[in-house]
Amino acid sequence: MKLFVVATLLIVSTAALAQDNTLQLLRHDLKTEKVAIMTGSLPLTEKQADLFWPIYREYDHELSKLGDRRIAIFKKFAEKYDSLDAKTADQLVKESFKIANERNSLLEKYYTKVAKAVGTITAARFLQVENQMLTLIDAQVIDQVPLVKIGAAGGEKKK
Repeated sequence: MKLFVVATLLIVSTAALAQDNTLQLLRHDLKTEKVAIMTGSLPLTEKQADLFWPIYREYDHELSKLGDRRIAIFKKFAEKYDSLDAKTADQLVKESFKIANERNSLLEKYYTKVAKAVGTITAARFLQVENQMLTLIDAQVIDQVPLVKIGAAGGEKKK
């Protein structure tokens, strides 16, 4: 679990400045740790495992695409940190909402797939464990991303 937290922290804290190779290595470590946590938290029969793991890999691949978009937002925020204008801030916030909604839809989609493959009780546990891991990652992200700067006057001009 410590490796999971450290890898998450490193991904978030270096995302805006990291080279792609470093980010890919950290992402690989994070995925490995997530699989280990899921394996330990989700008791599966051999038959269930044969059905579950291909679905989980497919889910994780789609989740990674959302993660890439999220990292792009962090990079854009870092680039514009000292000169963030209202239009860019609005675009970044709206894209963040879109990603969050897509992540929830992805969880729902894969809960349904897992439920059909291995049953709703196991699927519910999968969803709980995955949500716990995502919440931990989100908490690390929130802790590392600085708040948007507000001008010296304490706000922006109204339109």
